Amino acid sequence: MVKLNTFVELGIKLVLTAGSAFFLYRDARARDYSWLMWMIICIFVFFTPGLIGSFFALLLVFAIYFSTRPKGELTPCPHCNKRVHNILAFCPFCKRAVKRECLRCHETVAWDAVICPHCRSTNLTDS
Repeated sequence: MVKLNTFVELGIKLVLTAGSAFFLYRDARARDYSWLMWMIICIFVFFTPGLIGSFFALLLVFAIYFSTRPKGELTPCPHCNKRVHNILAFCPFCKRAVKRECLRCHETVAWDAVICPHCRSTNLTDS
């Protein structure tokens, strides 16, 4: 017979892995950063033997993720209101533009900008 401790350990591992996978999915998707790879890594961590081994493996995954992910703040998409990385020109969720383009210097500007901060032109793409 399987001990009760095995089921408890399996439940704890499942909760830790699922919570980590959910966080990594949302953050990586918002930054347009290989979310599928991080989900697969979380699945492999689930099969790490022992509860302590899984815990340290998750800590290692988070350390690697936070040191390699694109740095910067997340801002709300003007269309779907989900948080996206501020350097992206298109929302990875709704696939619509989150920035406008200056038609004079062709730089991207914030969605709510009235003038281009690069060349001071007011000739921006339509919102």
